[in-house]
Amino acid sequence: MHHFRHILIISALLAICTATKAQAFSPAYLAELNKSLPHKFKTINVGTTMEAIRVQEMVKVYVLIDDIEQYEQVLIERSDELGTNFSQCKLINVEKGKYSNNYLELTDRYPVSTKMATMYRIKTITSDGIIRMYPPVPVSKEDDKATGLVQK
Repeated sequence: MHHFRHILIISALLAICTATKAQAFSPAYLAELNKSLPHKFKTINVGTTMEAIRVQEMVKVYVLIDDIEQYEQVLIERSDELGTNFSQCKLINVEKGKYSNNYLELTDRYPVSTKMATMYRIKTITSDGIIRMYPPVPVSKEDDKATGLVQK
């Protein structure tokens, strides 16, 4: 009976933690957050959202990651038009309290040639060494601002 009570208490605490996290990053919260960001995402998702836009010879990469501080590192990788052979473009060592709103804005000054379609993706690494790779998104031109989306 004593163990059963502990299990109930632990279950209740887990439910509270899960509900708090889900509420903090709900679609309504993210829609409101998007209004305050320097870059306005065309569409925003719970989980991870990324847009890559070619501006002249550079590519601007905009990233929104729920609870970015759960990661030790966030890597931005780029590839050719086939979405293969990804190489590291940017490495972010996540520091507590540094990324307001879980938002990153990066510039790739040496992107793949403008003659090729380019793909970018997010790779995250936790302090436990768990690596997650998210689906790649295409780069859009500044004038059409097509959106690439990544979801958890």
